Amino acid sequence: MKAKHRRVPGIVKFSLRPRRLTVAIAGIVLSEMAGHAYAQTPATPVDTTQQSPQPAAQDTSGDGATLPKVTVTAQRDPVAEALNPKTTVGSKIPVTAREVPQSVSVIPQERIQEQHFDSLKEAMNYAPGVTVFQSDSSRTQYYARGFPVGSFLIDGTPTIFNNSMSSSATTFSPDLALYENVELLTGPSGLFNGFGSPGGAINLVRKHAQKEFTATAELTGGTRGNNGATIDVGGPLNAAGTLRGRVVGSYTGADGVQDSTHSRSKVLYGTIEADVTDTTLVRAGISYQDRTTSDPWLWPVYTNGTHGDLPVDHYYGAGWNKDRYSSTDVFAEVHQKLAGGWSAKAVFDYQYDRSSILQSNIVGGIDPTTFIGNMAATNNHAAESKYNFDLSAAGPYQLFGRTHQAVIGLNYAKMNDMNKQNFGPDGDDFFIQPVDVRNINYPLPNWLNLPTDTDVLHTYTRQFGFYGQTKISITDPLSLIVGGRVSWYQSKLSPDSVFNYDGYTPYSLNNSGKFTGYAGLVYDLNSQYSVYASYTSIFQPQDDTLTADGKMIKPITGSQYEAGIKGEFGGGRLDASLAVFQIDQKNRAATDPNNPDFSIALGKARSRGVELTTNGEVLPGWRMFASYTYTDAQLLDQDSFDSISSPFGSIAPKHTVKLWTSYQFPSVLHGLTIGGGLTAYSPTTAVRYGITVNQGTYAVADASLSYAFTKKTSLSLNANNLFNRDYFAGAYSRGFQRTVLLTLRTGF
Repeated sequence: MKAKHRRVPGIVKFSLRPRRLTVAIAGIVLSEMAGHAYAQTPATPVDTTQQSPQPAAQDTSGDGATLPKVTVTAQRDPVAEALNPKTTVGSKIPVTAREVPQSVSVIPQERIQEQHFDSLKEAMNYAPGVTVFQSDSSRTQYYARGFPVGSFLIDGTPTIFNNSMSSSATTFSPDLALYENVELLTGPSGLFNGFGSPGGAINLVRKHAQKEFTATAELTGGTRGNNGATIDVGGPLNAAGTLRGRVVGSYTGADGVQDSTHSRSKVLYGTIEADVTDTTLVRAGISYQDRTTSDPWLWPVYTNGTHGDLPVDHYYGAGWNKDRYSSTDVFAEVHQKLAGGWSAKAVFDYQYDRSSILQSNIVGGIDPTTFIGNMAATNNHAAESKYNFDLSAAGPYQLFGRTHQAVIGLNYAKMNDMNKQNFGPDGDDFFIQPVDVRNINYPLPNWLNLPTDTDVLHTYTRQFGFYGQTKISITDPLSLIVGGRVSWYQSKLSPDSVFNYDGYTPYSLNNSGKFTGYAGLVYDLNSQYSVYASYTSIFQPQDDTLTADGKMIKPITGSQYEAGIKGEFGGGRLDASLAVFQIDQKNRAATDPNNPDFSIALGKARSRGVELTTNGEVLPGWRMFASYTYTDAQLLDQDSFDSISSPFGSIAPKHTVKLWTSYQFPSVLHGLTIGGGLTAYSPTTAVRYGITVNQGTYAVADASLSYAFTKKTSLSLNANNLFNRDYFAGAYSRGFQRTVLLTLRTGF
């Protein structure tokens, strides 16, 4: 029987078992200045010609029609709605960031267009507190507060997450043509989302059908072969406007950094919705995404841990490299208004993902004298079906003469995953051979696809839970938010009876009736500032790690404590926040000293830090989105590890700064907008193939220039990595070269 943990360093074998107060004061002062500016300056209408229409926020307050209407018109003008829209990532009902006793942020459609974010990865590069970890050229992971962001939602519905990153890799950086906003919650997120990881949750808000006809088109061209086109059409389909539809089509392509490499992405999306009655809305839709890339997974390094004089644009792979990821998503929703101000929502979502990976890759260090390194090959195919169902109800209730809010619900998620891994002849599973990286000659291997060199694994995962949360109005300024969830989880492995090269044995692992709790306090100091504190419990199964007796290791448990202050100015045009947090974990998998091939639950970890953010319009025409994050994440046991993350030193820089600011000129130059920004990180360290790779402090700058010829037509110029900074992202993957994009947008 072959060992189950055979792995060539750098080769991913898809398996269930893989082995900072000065700044804050300055921010508050800046926000206070903005508050005075808004008090003295009338609100200017927002130019929404370059924005996708925003869906109207639902009224779930239950206090009648008059109060919510006054609140919206008095405090939430169109600029506020465009720059700081309400979110559902920390709540099942739309709320402002100030109402959530955790760190939440939104990347709205306006920023997606202004900074030309094509994918989620590009947006997350500017998200507060997030580190984008490029696992390889094709696949991306996101980390916050030192931990993986492992909860992904679409329109507020959680989708089950595949730790092995086989075919679900396409969900890690989907095309944003489908989505209106990107919402982010940092910190544990298990209440509504199931067994969420401590890093946080990302909610992708779909584009919905508009009540008025709108059509937009976009064409992009640029350096390094960048090109793309998007068309977005939607509106009423009948005279009464009770039936509406929307269609989005998009294509993006680019040459890779390395010579002769490329990436291509195609998206098609359609949705339809109907007002069946005055109180019932039905929505359905389907989307398809297809992405291909020919880049090698990993950048080579010398044996001294640097890339020295290795040219950035040289190709370090074989000519037959090709990775392909596709995803089909079908969904249906029913929204029902109920009596007493309550509303209910039922969502069904089905996803089918596939991946095909044919990859040649340099593994180990390159000899700096001979330029000789080892190349290996990977041949993997995977497919998975994911079923997600969420049913929730929200509304007000009366108690002790005061009005409170409640949310109750349940969700169910199931994933069926098939993973096929082809290997080479016994003793040379990955066809390793030495090559001169200056002139690589590595022919396509011959995989025999025999039972003696192939693994086919079927994994079945199910998750079910009940959740509830209430916001208790103790006094007018003080609210208590408490909630809890009871969850059931099952993971089952069924190896193929014939194609089982590694000799896997079937098993079924369960966690039943596990409770996770949540509590928070929000106190409104005045109409602009609130202080808050919250507690969140952590429960995370480790279903890809076994003990020596064949049982699933104990789940990771822990807690987060967070406290902070949030400010809202100009009726919501500008948000600012300061948060401090501490996350503690225990039962992290550690190597069993008596059985090194297995694990025991001994590991501990802690993350402490500070987050400071400012988002929105500082002064009329001047917009700024800035964040500073300090993270001190460390393992408290040297032998502990996390089987679904990477070492803290490579993914949690102590200091992270992100800034994007833009200014729209008034008067004669009206229509001209300039923007600029940067992302900066303190040093990180990673170990690759036993070689230590260090990356010092670095910053990457971006810039934009746009001009609106009319209310519907504009021309934009974006430059990414303006100064062509060469770096190792997370001390792991090499940074990208400068790109310049020219985009024409128009409406009909």
